[in-house]
Amino acid sequence: ARPTRRVAAAASGASVDASASSPALTALRGVQLKRAADGEAVDAASVVPATGRVLVPFLTQFADFDSWELAQKLVDDLPRLEEAGVAVVAVGIGSVASARAFCDKTNFPIDKLYADETGSAYAALQFAPGFGREGGAFGWLESKAPFVNGYAKLLVMCAGIGSPGTLAAVFGGYLGNKNADPIFKEGSNYDNAFIRTAMDATLGKGYQRPFELATLRLTNMTTILNEWDSLAPTNDAMLVQRGGSFVFENGVEAFRHDDAGILGYCPVERLVEKALSAEPGAPPDPVRTIHAAAKDRSAFVDDVYASISALEKRKPARGETRVNGCDLNGKWRLVYTSGTKKVKANLNKAGFGGSYFPVPAIQSFDVSNERIRNGVYLGPIEFFFDGPFVWRENLSMLEFTFTKVSLKLGTLGPWSVDIDDGKWDGVKAAEQAASEGGGKIEKADAKASKPGANPFFKFVFADDKCIAARGRGGGLALWAREGEPETDANA
Repeated sequence: ARPTRRVAAAASGASVDASASSPALTALRGVQLKRAADGEAVDAASVVPATGRVLVPFLTQFADFDSWELAQKLVDDLPRLEEAGVAVVAVGIGSVASARAFCDKTNFPIDKLYADETGSAYAALQFAPGFGREGGAFGWLESKAPFVNGYAKLLVMCAGIGSPGTLAAVFGGYLGNKNADPIFKEGSNYDNAFIRTAMDATLGKGYQRPFELATLRLTNMTTILNEWDSLAPTNDAMLVQRGGSFVFENGVEAFRHDDAGILGYCPVERLVEKALSAEPGAPPDPVRTIHAAAKDRSAFVDDVYASISALEKRKPARGETRVNGCDLNGKWRLVYTSGTKKVKANLNKAGFGGSYFPVPAIQSFDVSNERIRNGVYLGPIEFFFDGPFVWRENLSMLEFTFTKVSLKLGTLGPWSVDIDDGKWDGVKAAEQAASEGGGKIEKADAKASKPGANPFFKFVFADDKCIAARGRGGGLALWAREGEPETDANA
């Protein structure tokens, strides 16, 4: 159940020895922070109550975009968190004076904020040190090229180098998001009435409009630059230090997010959801999560990856297959893809959990004709590949190749070019001979017909809403159902 006011009240007066059972608080013991409200020095482990639910964002330095966005958005949720009995404590990098200036500009409550003047808490928690610092990307720069200062390293990270997820977050601010709430809302802590009214009139209401998030970031950047001397840390090495967020339950971390790069802070919606959930550390419901992702992309990408992985590990009942080939028949819109490396080890680190696919991409599986089409559709431009596939029922594997590429411009076309290299005929011949006991199979054909020798999807889930699979390269993918298949067999 959610924490109550009574639990929170008890937690606020509890003696603190939570570090005895918490690796995070153990690491923080002996690290000094200063209260923004009065400048008094306190032990970092003591700022988290020993009982109850506590949300603790470790902001980056006080002149950083990440700190501003997270704090501004979190202010709107503070009443709801307080009502549920969730305590909020925040830490940021910089002086007490910088912390006070930060609160003045973002409206974050000063009594909930602590200043880490040296970044020692961040080192103790092993948060990402940032580009050009020991332990981060190009960490050798710190010892081999000490003349490269924090400002130069910050500019490199802003370009997405050594800063996973940054460019995607930047472009997302310009592109908008049909499935996200608008940024500027009446009564919000960071509302801009003029911009909101203009966007309502020109771009519509009820979603995150193109350039809306970018406008908030530009506004923040302007204010930050004007107040740089009062906000920025004196040690420029701290400009690239990343932070993270925790949800503690009775003094033990139940959820942790590590910022991997600039704009890699934990989305406030996810952080608040975890803080208010019955079990912050519980894994997501796999089917419910991928259904939400397929419907409106409302599931967080880390949860999508974890859910597909969980479905992949499920063992089908004896005598049953994981996925029936007939369930794949249809036209499917690509919703989500993961990278092929380091994903599992880096969950809850922004930029590593995969991403929602940004452009309209459609996959069709025509089971009766054993044909596949894979295409990208941008307005009047249609660019697609067609080819045959083989369904290996016992492996839930669809192995395919493409033999034709086509381009269509509105009502013109399609113009097609054959790209068949002839190998697929060998695959089919070998399979046919093997299945019918047709005698010796040529060595080349046998090699080509071996499961996994060609591009494939190994499906882990299929129903009438979505399908999920792992590809030959190791990445995961999720598609949402669009309708009946469209391939060259039924065009």
